[in-house]
Amino acid sequence: MAEKNGKKRRKKIGRPNRIIYNIGFGILLLYFRIFVGTRFKFDRSGLNDLKSGPALIISPHISGIDHIVVGWECKKYIPTFVLSEHLFSKPLIRFILTRFAHAIPKKMFYPDAGTIMGILRAKSEGNVIVLFPEGRMNAVAHTYPVTLGTAELVKKLSVPVYCVTGTGAALADPKWYKGFRRGLVTVKAERVFTEDEIKNLSVGDISERIDKAIYHDDEKAAEGRRYPAKDTVKGLDGILYRCPECNNEFCLTAENSRISCSECGFSTELKDDYRFTNGRLKSVNEWFYWQIDCLDKNTVFDEDIKIGAVGPDGNMDLNAGKGHLRLDKVRLTVTGEVFGEDVSYSCELITLGGTPYTPNKEFDIYCKGKLLYLQPPDVKTVVKHVTFIDKICAENRGIKLYRF
Repeated sequence: MAEKNGKKRRKKIGRPNRIIYNIGFGILLLYFRIFVGTRFKFDRSGLNDLKSGPALIISPHISGIDHIVVGWECKKYIPTFVLSEHLFSKPLIRFILTRFAHAIPKKMFYPDAGTIMGILRAKSEGNVIVLFPEGRMNAVAHTYPVTLGTAELVKKLSVPVYCVTGTGAALADPKWYKGFRRGLVTVKAERVFTEDEIKNLSVGDISERIDKAIYHDDEKAAEGRRYPAKDTVKGLDGILYRCPECNNEFCLTAENSRISCSECGFSTELKDDYRFTNGRLKSVNEWFYWQIDCLDKNTVFDEDIKIGAVGPDGNMDLNAGKGHLRLDKVRLTVTGEVFGEDVSYSCELITLGGTPYTPNKEFDIYCKGKLLYLQPPDVKTVVKHVTFIDKICAENRGIKLYRF
């Protein structure tokens, strides 16, 4: 950090170059329109009174294209994104985010003073800041509860707050699906707070209004729309693992637009409107949350695992180490070795909050500030590990994971 007159100068956050920003997002939109068949319709009327920063944009995070949705909706302001640190562990994406996007990295579900300082610095520079307050992307088309501390951050910033929502985004690009789908994504912005309102509201009132603004059930909001695909269920057995007819686990296969049980023979087709043709569970959301309701809180996970970690080159190495995982309703514990060094992690679930994850691959924790990818021997069980943690954490907070 440079010094002048004996004082340290803070490194500026800065903003993306407007020309590069518009070209980049424009190319992405053209790709989806021409090669995928995804259509975007933007309504920016809710941003009419936002002339310049500083301001905060919040958004539901239930799709891999949420950044495109928000980025183009807010293109006038060339916003500063607060993004998960795991994105910075991929060389090309890290280069783009640091060199061109000037994004602020964030450790998910881990105390991170650097992120707060980055956000405050962006505010002082007059930036419009984008934040996904759920802290991670859900596997289904339904929002997570907002993470703890969000309302306090909004209160501290005391800048106008807007919410951008892309209806249909989670159906055009669900986390569990291998690829993208054709269909319509409608994007709309609305004002959540003025600066004066934030100053006069309590943290509790702010939290309640943020929860209301962020809540989004994409299946319900986009009801009647169609998102066709060659195989509508490709990857769905990465998040649906319990048969609703016989209650057996990890006996489901998903192919040729059907999800079927090898134990009892139950089978149903997923249509391009995200509704099943038969069975008592009518949609992906309903099936997913039914599984969570069925989870036994006395379940214990006790297994050897692989561990991924970011190496000295800044890139994620999925074979960085190995160890042992124990997870129950009270605590998550990991012991092992990463890059030849001992690792020991233990956290009570009441303080954890949640864990980001990739179905059929891994789920994340931070051990002494270092990002670790935990990989069970059967990667299909990743979703059960994560939703077990979600269920316990939600009950500890006295909140609901879903609303139907």
